[in-house]
Amino acid sequence: MTHLLLLLFAILPGLLWLLYYLRKDKHPEPKKLIVLVFFIGALFAIFGYFFQQYLSSLFSLLEDNFLSFALFFVYFHKFFIIAFTEEFLKYLSFSLTMKKNTELDEPIDIIIYMITAAMGFATLENIIIFFSLDTTVISFTEIVKISLLRLFSGTLLHLFSSGILGVFIVYFYRFNKPIILFSGFLVATFLHGLYNMIASRIEADPTLFAPLLIFFFTSLSLILSFGIKRANRMQAVSIFKK
Repeated sequence: MTHLLLLLFAILPGLLWLLYYLRKDKHPEPKKLIVLVFFIGALFAIFGYFFQQYLSSLFSLLEDNFLSFALFFVYFHKFFIIAFTEEFLKYLSFSLTMKKNTELDEPIDIIIYMITAAMGFATLENIIIFFSLDTTVISFTEIVKISLLRLFSGTLLHLFSSGILGVFIVYFYRFNKPIILFSGFLVATFLHGLYNMIASRIEADPTLFAPLLIFFFTSLSLILSFGIKRANRMQAVSIFKK
């Protein structure tokens, strides 16, 4: 199994979803900006990976020494160390590159660039996963299965959570109320953490948690679609305070 083939199947999930959602924008964004935000998202994923590795090892030690708080540490790990930090880093990828960019002139653009940053983030995650596989024993069929699994699981979760956060950011700029942005982070973090909880139980009870995950993603898809439709109807003026 060549590294080039692994790289291809690692990149495909994020790329396919990005191309699909770019079509939602009636006035396409500059390709250079899309590529830039995508790679900044991937860059922040590298930072997030090492940050999470450090915090996870630290909390493992705490969990070993405070067994009575083990359940608290499990939830804290899934909802804060993983979910919140990743949602914040994806937002930071968007904010640092696009906040004062004149190309960000329509409400829908915010959602598109948030999704772009998320797909960059998810793609780097996929690359880490694929390149940690034992290429001496894994078959081409298994590589395809893993790529499809990432397409409809972790990558899709990043898309929905960041896209929905993007909807909140649209309203934050529209009404200039920080509580809206704060609420967006709470919602995105909760959704991300909830996915982590469901995904961790699928192997133990697939008959219950697999349908639950399908329902979960279907619901998020409808919420994001509604948010995109509302953003497309908004006026392009006054979404930013110059």
